[in-house]
Amino acid sequence: MADASDQDQPTSNENAAALVAKLKLTIGIEAVFQAPDEMGRPSFRQYALAIGDFNPVYTDSQAAKAHGLRDVMAPPTLICDTWQYVEGDIDDQGRLVALRDELEAGGLRAGNDYEFFQPVHPDDVVTARRQTKNVYEKTGRSGNLVFWEVETRFFNQRGELLATNLETMFRRV
Repeated sequence: MADASDQDQPTSNENAAALVAKLKLTIGIEAVFQAPDEMGRPSFRQYALAIGDFNPVYTDSQAAKAHGLRDVMAPPTLICDTWQYVEGDIDDQGRLVALRDELEAGGLRAGNDYEFFQPVHPDDVVTARRQTKNVYEKTGRSGNLVFWEVETRFFNQRGELLATNLETMFRRV
């Protein structure tokens, strides 16, 4: 027999609809984050070591110049997968206020579609422009899933496009 409190709990469909409605409010709203500092060599080296990519163009200026670069470059996904360029208001739980609705949605990464236009160098100051592009729901064998797609465009201090990342997130509801 169902407990009276069970009747007050939203159904999976209601949870999905509420999450979709909340996330749809973020479509088209751009959050802009500008790094407080240059990217710097240490972040390139540390990220390359962390991902196990020992390409010398990330750490050795001579190797980078031998490959036609003006200096060492960042491993390409560094700016897409880390938030070191973010400086902004943080709430009492350590979340970025500008991304609060999206971060409260939780979820897991379903995939990324990266496009890289030019190398990121140590003296680059990155600006990220992030925007929810799409929100949709799917029903599978295990229940309802809510998906949302977020595009982030990364620029250097000269306004040159460095990379784009279309990230798909999902949450089971």
